[in-house]
Formats: sequence, structure tokens, C-alpha cells
Amino acid sequence: MQSFDVVIVGGGHGGAAMAAQLRQRGYAGSIAMLTAEPELPYERPPLSKEYLAGEKSLDRMLLRPPAFWAERHVSILTSTRVNAVDPAARILTTSAGPIHYSILVWAAGGDARRLTCAGHDLDGIHAIRTRADVDALSADLQTGSRHVLVIGGGYIGLESAAVLTKLGHRVTLFESLDRVLARVAGAELSGFYEAEHRAHGVVIETGTSVTEITGAAGRATGVTLDDGRHIAGDLIIVGIGIVPAVQPLLAAGARGGNGVWVDEFCRTSLPDVFAIGDCALHGNSLAGGAQMRLEAVQNAADMAATVARGIIGDPTP
Repeated sequence: MQSFDVVIVGGGHGGAAMAAQLRQRGYAGSIAMLTAEPELPYERPPLSKEYLAGEKSLDRMLLRPPAFWAERHVSILTSTRVNAVDPAARILTTSAGPIHYSILVWAAGGDARRLTCAGHDLDGIHAIRTRADVDALSADLQTGSRHVLVIGGGYIGLESAAVLTKLGHRVTLFESLDRVLARVAGAELSGFYEAEHRAHGVVIETGTSVTEITGAAGRATGVTLDDGRHIAGDLIIVGIGIVPAVQPLLAAGARGGNGVWVDEFCRTSLPDVFAIGDCALHGNSLAGGAQMRLEAVQNAADMAATVARGIIGDPTP
């Protein structure tokens, strides 16, 4: 069995910042970072922008060069998925075998939320969460100009719509709320982005929900809307948020639901188990103490710094 002083689950911005912060603050114990993807930690924001557009390669998206991790003696276990957590024995059951930890930092983020309507499992439906997702989408776009249907008017939906329009594809975007970016922006900013996208040829339908994905020969060919209309399309992108990847922690008894609960020091309810980033459900002081997950790179980095300070004996809320 492999054993480490600190095991970080997740190779995104939070996980990478966690390992870097520990070494920067002088932590000398052994550190391992586990990531389910085959790549070293890389930036996710460019996936729906420069990477999809073919303007940025993966090596330019790496958060740190390979030598950075080697020089700081951070073991990175790629293609390693955590299936279960035993908080009493402090053992992770993983696809690479059991791993013992003294301190566990959960920075697993989340998985792209999938549709549940009829036809959700047809071919030609894409998410944008990982490099593999975008590679599959790009391969599906190689057969000439396409009509792409985008479900979701958040960052992913709007960014992919902008890129695909620039690449010469027709794009129709559906948002169930009455404006795009409704979760993250005020009405004036939403209106600005809707106008910009429409000016560049994107068709945007707000207040419109998809009730069914239609298909033929196992592949999606369009959508049926809640008003009964059918819109034909060549492929579909779904950008309706993420599902926090916390099931192993919740199954082990951690408090949570829509994420795993953490206190002001990013501690979960399990002993010596912390959580940071997109999956961490916390009482946010800037929102009147409301319980929320904050899906932002800066939040992940701030939480990583908080945990690092706690581990080296300088806890700061």
C-alpha cells in the first residue's frame, strides 16, 4: 500500500494550488496528488475558449511544468479515481489500489451535469469539462459546417457559442431562465452579452426549456422545446452546471449534500479531511452566511492557502 502524509484528491486549480502552497510554506512531509485524468494539472477555463478554437495547446495550459512537481517532490498519480474513503483507517480505495493518508484534502471539483430528458443518452451530445470532452467535440465538428445546439446560457454555453460561431458554425442557444448568465451577473450585463452574441450571429432563446432530444440511428438530430417546437441540429452541447464530486466523502459519513460541508478552516466533519474549491459547501460571509459552493479559480486558490496554513500550524479562517 502506498502511504503519504498529505493526499490531495483532484488535479485542478485547487489541487495544484494546495500542493504548491504546502511546499511554499515549508511543509516537508510527503505529498501525493490524485487526478482521474491522464494529464498533469492544467487550466480548465481555456477549454471552452482557446483550446476549442485550436489556438492553445495542452502544454501551454499546464498549471506548472512537469519539473515543478518533481523538484518539489510532489507525487502525481494520473488516471487514478477514488472510489471510497475509510476515515477510520485513513485509507482511500482507488483505481490504482489502496492509498493511506494522514491528511486528506478533497479538491475533486465536479462532473458536468447531464440531461435527464428523453434522448439524453444519444450520440452527438457533448459536455465541456475535460480535455477529453473538447477533443471529442472537436472530432465531431470535423465534417464541415454544422448547426450546433447549445443548452445552457452560462459561461460554458456562451463561450462555446462564441468560439463555434467564429469557426463558421451556426449556433442556437437555449436558456431556461429569462436571461443568460442569470446566476452570476445582473440584468444589464446579461443584456450586454446577449446583444453581443446576437450581433455575431448566435440565435439565443431565453425562457425556453428543452423537453426531449430527438434522434435517428442512435444519434441526436435536434431538440423538442417546452412550447412544442422542434429545432433540428447536427450536434448538441450541454452546459448546465456541474454535479459536485463528493459521493465517496458523503458515503463515508461527511456532512453535505450539494457539495461537502466545510467550516471556516475548510475542515469537513471527518477527522483530518479538508475540502476546497468547487465541491466545498460553505457559509459565505459575503452572502449573509448562505450555504453555497463558489465555482471560481480564485476561491479554490484562497481555500488552498487556508488549508495549507492550517496544516503547518498557523490556522487562519
